[in-house]
Amino acid sequence: MYDFMLIYIILITIILLTILIFMYTVNYNKFQIAIIKISEAEENINILLDKKLNLLLRINKIIEGKKSNVKLTGIDNLNKDDFNTFQLSTELDKYNKKLIEITDFNKEITFDNEEKAILDELNDIKIECLAAERYYNDNVTIYNKLIKCFPSNLIAKICKYRIKDFYSNEKEEIFEILKK
Repeated sequence: MYDFMLIYIILITIILLTILIFMYTVNYNKFQIAIIKISEAEENINILLDKKLNLLLRINKIIEGKKSNVKLTGIDNLNKDDFNTFQLSTELDKYNKKLIEITDFNKEITFDNEEKAILDELNDIKIECLAAERYYNDNVTIYNKLIKCFPSNLIAKICKYRIKDFYSNEKEEIFEILKK
């Protein structure tokens, strides 16, 4: 009778441990998938921001060559290493807005086809950045939910995962629209 109870307790313990290991593995893998997707998004955003900065520098030289007193002041001194990705994105968006103002208010500045292609590429990169940031935000949402919800929050504590920040461009754009 006691042997049967001991075997029963051992069997229940093994089953519980197996369930716990399975739950840990499943939730850990969810974190890993989210982390991989976030890293991919960050890498894509970094590549796009580098391209955006290079295009802004190129178009700034073109504008300065056409009208010496008009240019994106400060962009030549911009050191991307001084900013994190979020700050760099915001800073480049400010320069992009200034560029649009310059091209809209200075009608005497005309662009040939090659220069228009740079402006078009800059616009395409802006759209790609927004898509990459949305992808990033979507995956950060999943990751942050895993951190806050049971039982995955236990894995988050064990692995010392922390809440990640979102790109806030969407919120900033809505705020700018409402201000006007």
